[in-house]
Amino acid sequence: MKGAAALAVAALVIAWLWASGFGWFDVTRFCRIAIDVDLLEGDRSAVRAAIDLVRREDPAAYRALCRWIDRIQEEHHCQAGDPSADPEVRRAQWYNVATLEPTLRRSFEAPACYVRGSRIIVLRRPRTEDARPTLVRARAEALTRLAVASQTFWTSRPR
Repeated sequence: MKGAAALAVAALVIAWLWASGFGWFDVTRFCRIAIDVDLLEGDRSAVRAAIDLVRREDPAAYRALCRWIDRIQEEHHCQAGDPSADPEVRRAQWYNVATLEPTLRRSFEAPACYVRGSRIIVLRRPRTEDARPTLVRARAEALTRLAVASQTFWTSRPR
């Protein structure tokens, strides 16, 4: 009996480490958000720090983030994760951002965007000159704003 209990505890610890290693995992609030970043270039810790900042400073936004967001991706541009991106952009090998329509250009230059119809937030990969405290604050503000956008999308849909 003791061996089975020890094995169960070990399995729970391994599951918790796995869940928190590749995402945000808050047992007390039943919150699990997957964090997808590039293995070599990505920075999961900055995303976790931004989520933690939202949790500490804005409990209502944190509840919305936990309820309405399942995944946070880090990509070069916001449109990269959007399934409804302009087909010309999706087919192009390369493109000049200055020649894009103004709406697409703003989305490419945005620090983060919400993929409508999903529970995904795409964060733009930080530039090398971005200072960490500034980056975390900007990402926390974007997560707060986009969690509310996701909540609005899912709760105001006509049934």
